[in-house]
Amino acid sequence: MRFWNSRVLAMVAIVLAGTSTAGELALPQGRVLLTVSGEISNHNGEGGTARFDRAMLEALDWQEVETYTSFTEGPQVFAGPSLRSLLEAVGATGSILRASAINDYSVEFEATLAAEHDVFLAMVQNGKVMRVRDKGPIWVVFPLSEEEVAFKPFDNEMIWQLNRIEVRD
Repeated sequence: MRFWNSRVLAMVAIVLAGTSTAGELALPQGRVLLTVSGEISNHNGEGGTARFDRAMLEALDWQEVETYTSFTEGPQVFAGPSLRSLLEAVGATGSILRASAINDYSVEFEATLAAEHDVFLAMVQNGKVMRVRDKGPIWVVFPLSEEEVAFKPFDNEMIWQLNRIEVRD
């Protein structure tokens, strides 16, 4: 029940943010999990950044996906918002995403992959909220079939413990 209440509050906050000055997002009410910077037009933080707490991320196009990864055994059910919806929310205009983790590990990939491969930001795995020790709180997941996972096509891009995205030209 708490999960749904936080989603409702986040949706209300997003609607209310729509009544403010163009280019502004609602302010996070909880702990910031993800900061987006760079070539974006919508922001809510210093230096033109967009900061998201859990409720704000849950209010995006939350989805549940059963998929395979080369980092897990067998099919996994992940839930989280699409990367595409996050990029739309911040008004991203760049073509390259630099994704960074809590430990400063980072990868770069083309922003077009977000839509082409239905990439999403996993925050729940098999019904459990992902913690840092479980590759959370956010894991960039490219949905793959059991056959595709053997080729490890996006292993480098599937960054876990994500906490920052920089949108570049």
